Amino acid sequence: MAGKFSLRVSILCLTLLNVACGVAYSVTSTKIKDILDHPRDYENKEVSIYGTVTNTVSLLVIKYYEIQDETGSIKIVTDRLLPSRGEKLRVNGRTTVIEIGTERWVVLRENKETANWGMDTGNTGGSPQPDY
Repeated sequence: MAGKFSLRVSILCLTLLNVACGVAYSVTSTKIKDILDHPRDYENKEVSIYGTVTNTVSLLVIKYYEIQDETGSIKIVTDRLLPSRGEKLRVNGRTTVIEIGTERWVVLRENKETANWGMDTGNTGGSPQPDY
């Protein structure tokens, strides 16, 4: 009887810890709307965002994906493997503006050291899997 109770308490504690980590990630991150509304304030500055991958694109010369939080969506230019749609992750990088003709994109250039992918895919502690 005591074993079942302690198992339930352990599961409840782990669930609460998982929720608390998600809240901490979203609270400490820069909101995407702030970056998009005031790009000059963030230009060439290191920022951290947290959100859900909504789209991925791989062209001949550039790879990027889009992340959405509760305030908006931004493109992330990367040299790394593209994440899966629906994946929640934290990205660190520098903001920049790409202008092509009349098109203007405020993007985040991902740091190569960004390593919080796979946070909701069962990895322990939100740690990345090592590159082999």
